[in-house]
Amino acid sequence: MAKTAARTEKAETLEVAEVFRRHGGDVARWASRLGGPGLELEDVVQEVFLKVHQLLPGWRSDRAQLTTWLYRITENVVRHRRRKERMRRWLGGSAAEVGQDVPSPARTAEEQLAGHQTQARFYRALEGMNERYRAALILFELEGLSGEEIATLMDAKTATVWVWLHRARATFLERLKRLMEEEGE
Repeated sequence: MAKTAARTEKAETLEVAEVFRRHGGDVARWASRLGGPGLELEDVVQEVFLKVHQLLPGWRSDRAQLTTWLYRITENVVRHRRRKERMRRWLGGSAAEVGQDVPSPARTAEEQLAGHQTQARFYRALEGMNERYRAALILFELEGLSGEEIATLMDAKTATVWVWLHRARATFLERLKRLMEEEGE
């Protein structure tokens, strides 16, 4: 996994195109992992960089690293999208189905089904978790970031991140166990 490199940059020397070139992959990966399957990734990345375009002149490197700032914007955009999607589902509108990925020709139909079920169960277990816990768990377990890197991205103390991770794992395992019991596994 590619890890985000900390950079010290000045707002007056940055252009949105340069920020996108350097960090577009990070933003897409964060959004994909935070949003889960069914997220309209291209739309989210576009929305993030639209916000970056609007806010970049006011960004100050003495207040936050660029990657921390971008992560925060990404996290907020994804959170907003997830809330909107939950509301749409609650109101009975059409929602993107979990597991709409294009199947890999190298996997059998059984493997594809098992993979989709596992992925769907994983993201159902994440649903409704405290956003901080959810983000910390995703960044640590899926992104492979260290506690210190997560603390930098989320602008928190490292000890706080470890507490979030502990609580996130406990909550996640409890939810996963409940889902498996409901499904009869």
